[in-house]
Amino acid sequence: QAGEETTIAFGRREFKPNRLAKRIKISDTLMRHAPMAEETILARLRYKIGIAQEKAYMTGDGSSKPLGIFTVSDDGIPAARDVATGNTATAVTFDGLMNAKYHVKQGYQRNANWIMHRDLVKMLAKIKDGEGQYVWQPSVQLGTPDMLLGAPVNMSEFAPNTYTNNLYAAVYGDFKAGYWVCDADQMFLKVLNELYAEYNQIGYVVHYFGDGAPVLSEAFARVKMG
Repeated sequence: QAGEETTIAFGRREFKPNRLAKRIKISDTLMRHAPMAEETILARLRYKIGIAQEKAYMTGDGSSKPLGIFTVSDDGIPAARDVATGNTATAVTFDGLMNAKYHVKQGYQRNANWIMHRDLVKMLAKIKDGEGQYVWQPSVQLGTPDMLLGAPVNMSEFAPNTYTNNLYAAVYGDFKAGYWVCDADQMFLKVLNELYAEYNQIGYVVHYFGDGAPVLSEAFARVKMG
């Protein structure tokens, strides 16, 4: 009889096709006369959908939306994965980041990434040693991500950027193994030609159905202020 594996626990949150929609109204005259107008509108709508998705993946509460990595939840990343040791009440330190990295098992470190706000990247980039030299040297090669303690740094405008005691600052972990995004279908577009016709406008609505959540908490460490 095969022994039951009990050391790895996946989250129990049910994935659902949550609806996300964005609408824009454009002058019919503009659409008929401006070259590439429709392509520009669609690109903007896709961007707005992507921004809403990113925000939910960072801070969503899991209610009719994805569950975010900075949200404390037993269905996602619980408080047990928080690491504050080494950080102060107002600053993240390299000691604190090392403590977070080594809070994650080696098997997850091979594919690990950092997610943090650009304000934290700036804070870390300004840290100097006793001789006035910068401790961390971000990448200077175009297209090459900044590497921090051996892992790529990804910036998000929706990561926390208020650095005071007991607040979150960053997440380190293997997002490929530990965070699932479930797309119920592809984004689809509806063109509302008649609804706003009396205003000489055309409506465009983009719909997306999907969900996301951390599914393997041990793949992550969440950096917390001291």
